[in-house]
Amino acid sequence: MTLPFAQFEKSFIWAIFFLAACVSVVIWDQSLQWYMREDYTFGYLVPLFFAYVLYERWPALRKLLLGNKQAGKGAMADVPPSRFWDVLVYIGLFSALFFFALGAMMRAISGPNIFATYFNTGGLVVLFLGLAWVFSEKDPSGQPLGFKARRNVLSLLVFPACIWIVSGPLLFLLDTSVRIFLLRVVTIIVSTSLQDMNMNVSYVDNVIFLPRFLPDGTRDSVGVADACSGVRSLTACIFMGAVLSAVFLQGIKRKSLLLLFSIFAAFVLNVLRTVFLTMWAYQNGSPALEADFQGNAPGSVDFSGSVHDVAGYVAMGFTFVILLASIPILNLRLKRSDEEMRCLRKQEKSHRKKKKRSREMEAGEA
Repeated sequence: MTLPFAQFEKSFIWAIFFLAACVSVVIWDQSLQWYMREDYTFGYLVPLFFAYVLYERWPALRKLLLGNKQAGKGAMADVPPSRFWDVLVYIGLFSALFFFALGAMMRAISGPNIFATYFNTGGLVVLFLGLAWVFSEKDPSGQPLGFKARRNVLSLLVFPACIWIVSGPLLFLLDTSVRIFLLRVVTIIVSTSLQDMNMNVSYVDNVIFLPRFLPDGTRDSVGVADACSGVRSLTACIFMGAVLSAVFLQGIKRKSLLLLFSIFAAFVLNVLRTVFLTMWAYQNGSPALEADFQGNAPGSVDFSGSVHDVAGYVAMGFTFVILLASIPILNLRLKRSDEEMRCLRKQEKSHRKKKKRSREMEAGEA
């Protein structure tokens, strides 16, 4: 039985073990966040998808790294890249190694912190892609790989490398100015939509005021809190879009379209969810959001889940279904390949010859 890495040099195998150790450090660093933050439990799936995508793409990677034995014009057309790219990659590798080691030490000494996560995750991404570039310089026979082949190696590894950004630093990046912006936008859209439906609501900052009054005499209101900003659904949808695009789509354009669509779908479904919750509070009062749809209070025997939570689960479910439904659409081939066009022309030409031969035979018989 031939081992998967038997045809590669020992340095390549050691690089794989080194990257595996780096991935272990990142999992150790991010796992506390997956455990502590309820909206980030999907992080436990990231190592599984990481391993699956590498396993699924290994045959293509192996073929590229071991050489495709191209001949003639194809081999000459794919010229090796200039040394500038190598210099740039080595600078990035040394910088990434420094920041990764710094982040690991910060995590070990001072415990979880945002900068350690930035350094660990960013360092892993650059190390992963940088080492892929270095070890794709030549195949085992010493034949240099061209720029296109090395770029194809990197394209196969972009998802396994960058998915760790979604499971770690992304929430910190979105939890500041983006979260505040989304809170403001969602509040304005929801209140404007209800006003257009002739509902007497108004808003101040991130609070939507309803026309009824609570028993203590204060005006009833719905606060568009952090959970309603859409950051959670945005992060989850980016993760789902990244996984679905990596597994089911081919080509950077299709993958990018699905990622952009996942962001758009997360925003729209979150707005619709917030509109529904505000309308429910408008009809039944804001305390009804914590009860179930039959009005049962939390803790009662018949309680089946709060309206607020159920609406969130339904919105996420619809988003996932929409993303799945978009895959066949994005996989549509609107343009035939050159090879298919040549086959069609060949078939048409053969069909014309047969018709011409048939007419000549009919004329001869006549």
